Amino acid sequence: MRWGWRIVLFVSLLLASAAIIGPIAAKVAGRPTTDAAWIVRGLAVSLPAALIASWVMMSIVESRSLAALGLVPARFVPDTLLGLGIGALLIGSVLALLAATGSLAWMTDSAARQGGATGFARLSLILGLAAFLEEMLFRGYPFQVLAEAAGPIGAIGLTSAGFAAAHLPNPGVGALALTNTALAGILLGIVYWRTFSIWLVTGLHLAWNAVMSLAADLPVSGLEFGAHGFRARVTGPEIWTGGDYGPEGGLALTLVTLVAIAWSVSSRRLDRAPAVLALHPLPGKRLT
Repeated sequence: MRWGWRIVLFVSLLLASAAIIGPIAAKVAGRPTTDAAWIVRGLAVSLPAALIASWVMMSIVESRSLAALGLVPARFVPDTLLGLGIGALLIGSVLALLAATGSLAWMTDSAARQGGATGFARLSLILGLAAFLEEMLFRGYPFQVLAEAAGPIGAIGLTSAGFAAAHLPNPGVGALALTNTALAGILLGIVYWRTFSIWLVTGLHLAWNAVMSLAADLPVSGLEFGAHGFRARVTGPEIWTGGDYGPEGGLALTLVTLVAIAWSVSSRRLDRAPAVLALHPLPGKRLT
């Protein structure tokens, strides 16, 4: 089957699965009453649908295991930890750059949302599941099919464009924010191509969002999650800080992400595990 029809079939399965799961989730959980509840409802529908569509395409159409997308169980812990470290270092560098230029500071605030360890764990889980969903959609089956057909550059370019387009509905989005989101997609695409590990890019994606929101009290792609016990104070031009959209809308993140992309291309820390190659990912000979 040609690559285009395989992508169409994947999307059709995704939508069909979501259409079946959606009413079931609505009947079980009822109508959400908060923004967080709506996010959880969306994940409860979209994530199983993505896994079902990926499993059907890999097992029935491609005659491969789902793990060949980069879900090798034995690699979960080491790859996730490496991804978390890379993501935390990346966003930590952005925060340090903003703080060093006087554009970012923090202050205690007793009125800041308090949720304790339970609230922190719940938000971390939501962010983790959301990151896993996006990686399955943009660096999972579609990426491998595109890489098989057009090579890594084509796959990275197309999935990064789709990744940026998916953020168009977010509050406060602008041209620089979309550019930065596309650059983040390029970084994630390169890391995925070099490792073929969904676990690793999910860890990177999670740390990117969690450090920005839960640790620094900054918006993530225009969405507020809130920290505990303190508030971030952002000053300076929006083109540098990102303004209401968060650092992803500013040049500080652009600079750090460009450095990270250069690192991801050449780093010896990124390599495909033999367990991944043994499952025969779709690009085949393009991997060598």
